[in-house]
Amino acid sequence: MPVAHARVPVVPARLDPRRSAFVGAGREGLPRLRARAFPPRAPRAPMASSTPSPLLGAMDPAIVGDRGPLHVRTPLLLSQPMSAALGRDVYVKLDALQPSGSFKLRGIGYACQAAVRRGATTLVSSSGGNAGLAVAYSGQRLGAPVAVVVPETTPEFIRDRLRSYGADVIVHGSQWSEANAEAERVAERLNGALVHPFEGETTWIGHATVIHEIADDLAALGAPPDRIRPSAVVTCVGGGGLLAGVLRGLREVGWGDDVLAVAAETTGADSLATSLDRDEVSTLPGIASVAKSLGAASPSPAVFEMCRGNPMVASWRVSDADAVEACAKFADDHRVLVEPACGAALAAVYSGKCDALKAGSIGEGPIVVEVCGGAIIDRATLDAYCEQFGVARGGG
Repeated sequence: MPVAHARVPVVPARLDPRRSAFVGAGREGLPRLRARAFPPRAPRAPMASSTPSPLLGAMDPAIVGDRGPLHVRTPLLLSQPMSAALGRDVYVKLDALQPSGSFKLRGIGYACQAAVRRGATTLVSSSGGNAGLAVAYSGQRLGAPVAVVVPETTPEFIRDRLRSYGADVIVHGSQWSEANAEAERVAERLNGALVHPFEGETTWIGHATVIHEIADDLAALGAPPDRIRPSAVVTCVGGGGLLAGVLRGLREVGWGDDVLAVAAETTGADSLATSLDRDEVSTLPGIASVAKSLGAASPSPAVFEMCRGNPMVASWRVSDADAVEACAKFADDHRVLVEPACGAALAAVYSGKCDALKAGSIGEGPIVVEVCGGAIIDRATLDAYCEQFGVARGGG
């Protein structure tokens, strides 16, 4: 069994303590945003070549500029406990270590860079979750004011976390649709860019970089080519942005016809699986799962079409209990806390219930699990979930 290599550093995030603030009121009764004043940064060392890095995939060098992307390269590690559970090599891609707490920074960071380059003076989000945190972090790094519109149901600790990145939080409406409508108005009147939580080709291009990193890391192991290519990449699915990026990345590195994408959802937040079952984009009546980060009532229509009839996509449902148990086991095994949304992907290995990963279903290459992360979790919340579903504190 190969050992984990140590060539992938975790780049520390640079956070500036300064924050933007609302100053007075604009002509439309909307707040005016004051741009941040950032201290000068030391220039980056020039790149040895003007050729775009292969790890950036289809990212436009003119958009990322000399500073590069806002996300960091995250480690790919061989998980001995998960390998033992599945009986084959299992690698984990630790996007929980992104500066904003989740994979969202890959695509949303790139979308924010593109928006600022197009002339947007404000970045606007209607997500009180990981997407909103990614926009807030991106605005801080880019020196662009950020407004995040959240519904009244958003917990105060999430609002505080958004403010900690310098974002101005506007509370509007009793549900996300009302907050999103207000965010659209704010973006229009402030000449801002509304950054969607999961839709958009630009965002998917950014998410695809995770596959480029995985391909580079596996190649560095020096194994024969037929052992470098994974048999499957496991990811969770909400609206479908990450899955779109994974599928795009697999095509870009030449694995599109050979590597299975396992799309994991918790029952009750399974809009993609439900849509595929019905052979049409469907809307759930509500989100009946603790995996709130998967809580898109309907999937992206474009992502649905990518998956519809695609033999290289395996849709898989998992219970909340198995997702929470997977989170607990992963915390014990790798000392990393993740949300139940991420636990859906981890459960494909830990639970042993995912038929697509069973012996004989796929090739003999390794399995890679995208550990998408999720900043809306802490020990107390995970303990409460474990008690709710009868999961032993040790993950057993």
